[in-house]
Amino acid sequence: MNSLLIRGLRNKHVRDDLGWCELVTKVIQGEWPAPIPSPQTLETEQGLGILGKPYYFYVLRTYDRYGFVVFVLSEAEGSVWPANAKGATPFDSGGWWLKLVHTQPPLDTAERQAAFRALDVSLQDWQDAFKQYVNAHYKTVGDYLEGHAPKQGSQSPEANFTIIKGQPNAAQAWTWEVRIPHDLVAGRLMLREAYMAEGSLVDYVDWLESSPLPDSESRQIYRWVRDHVIVPKQSHLVARAVRESIVREATSG
Repeated sequence: MNSLLIRGLRNKHVRDDLGWCELVTKVIQGEWPAPIPSPQTLETEQGLGILGKPYYFYVLRTYDRYGFVVFVLSEAEGSVWPANAKGATPFDSGGWWLKLVHTQPPLDTAERQAAFRALDVSLQDWQDAFKQYVNAHYKTVGDYLEGHAPKQGSQSPEANFTIIKGQPNAAQAWTWEVRIPHDLVAGRLMLREAYMAEGSLVDYVDWLESSPLPDSESRQIYRWVRDHVIVPKQSHLVARAVRESIVREATSG
């Protein structure tokens, strides 16, 4: 299966003016405004040398705190990435830089920077690298999808450390992250579906009906929402519904 990219809106995106609805609309339209990074994201990007003001995606996984609206995307057919464009890593880059991803032996700042550079995969190659990683470290892709720790062992033949496969680490320490620079996103990703809690969907449709969008655009977006937005049976469990849907697709394919 195409290794799906997952991006969720955190609760911090919620505003009294429903500004998150504008962001959802832009994603549906295939427009990606420049991201506004948090202070921790800026620190991570500066520390690890991450360029291009990227959007961050997890591969095949999401988490509750990224979770009242979740987008499921794949690479658009025929997408071509520049040869020098990084990157994807087998862990969350923010957690890596902030030392929330624990290793044995512990790594200092310079060692974390060097390891990140060594493990950062090009966008051209990340799909193959991810599949090789899953095949090497898991009995089935379902074990990765459920957030289980990979087999013991170095992250690459060159690595002289291992990521601890349990406490104090959580699954983000072995969840693949893909970072796509802002100027490379448009036209290279296809939005397959979105998951929303029922209340969020009601708010979004209400906003859409009163938005300043031209009627033709509003109708087009509404049709997409009708056909592609999924509301979990338990509306507060959006992230879990995403995981369960992807597990079903992966294991049936």
